[in-house]
Amino acid sequence: MDIRQVKYFIEIINSQSYSLAAKNLFVTQPTLSWNMTKLQNDLGTKLLYQVGNKVLPTSAGELLYEKGSSIVQDFDQLEATLLNQAYREDEELVIGSNAVISPFFMPLIEQFMTEYPHISLHIVEEGSIKTQKKVSEGDLEIGIVSYPINFPNLSVEKNMFHSFHYDAYVVMRSDHSLAKEKSLKFSELKEQAFVSMSKDFVLYHVLQDLAEESGFRPNVRFISNNHEVVLQTILNSQADQTVALMPIQLQDEYRNENLTWVKLDNKVKKFDIVVIHEKNRTLSPIAAQFLEFVTSHKIKK
Repeated sequence: MDIRQVKYFIEIINSQSYSLAAKNLFVTQPTLSWNMTKLQNDLGTKLLYQVGNKVLPTSAGELLYEKGSSIVQDFDQLEATLLNQAYREDEELVIGSNAVISPFFMPLIEQFMTEYPHISLHIVEEGSIKTQKKVSEGDLEIGIVSYPINFPNLSVEKNMFHSFHYDAYVVMRSDHSLAKEKSLKFSELKEQAFVSMSKDFVLYHVLQDLAEESGFRPNVRFISNNHEVVLQTILNSQADQTVALMPIQLQDEYRNENLTWVKLDNKVKKFDIVVIHEKNRTLSPIAAQFLEFVTSHKIKK
């Protein structure tokens, strides 16, 4: 038994005629007859009978008519609701990320927007830690963040074809006395002033941890939520006084600037960049579509 057969049955009882029901349903009378025969065979009982020109329900048919009418009404309302949701002209998905991390996923995000032009994406730019907190508390459905993941109620998803990560390097002006070094131990930065991303960003905590491991407290002179401000502050600083920890993957954007990026000798893990959502939370259709797309598609060349 399927919903279509129940609809056919209800219309036959309402019309008391196969021919009139067929006309109202825009199907042929043989189609109705075949479906009613199959319905009765499937249920193992007679549902309707014909007396003269009238088609009437049996007691079993009356039960199906009564309960089926309610089911069909609920089904039609559900279908209308889902269709209305599916065909809204403008839909917006808000995701959390930031300007340091989102460029890694941007090719996939652009492909998603091309394939689903009716969906608008709004990226709330905050540090990975703050984004994790918002997703964990249900304020955002989706976040693109870097490791480590600090909230146990978050599910972590990776792209099936690509591995995204960043590596922390020391950034300084190219005329800094340490700029010619191929690599540095963090302990060599003890006398430096630091410009740092805020506590909402993983890099802030990496800086603090490396300093503690190296036996000193970092002299953090300036903090910002914007990596462009951090790098501009480095450029405007006195040559031998200021450094920052930033992802080497940003280097290409600033290749023409007076900046040098030096590798750390300290064992600093690569920071994987992943998509997160809250465990046991049912995603909206557009959030689910976005999550599925960015984790299962290749970046087009």
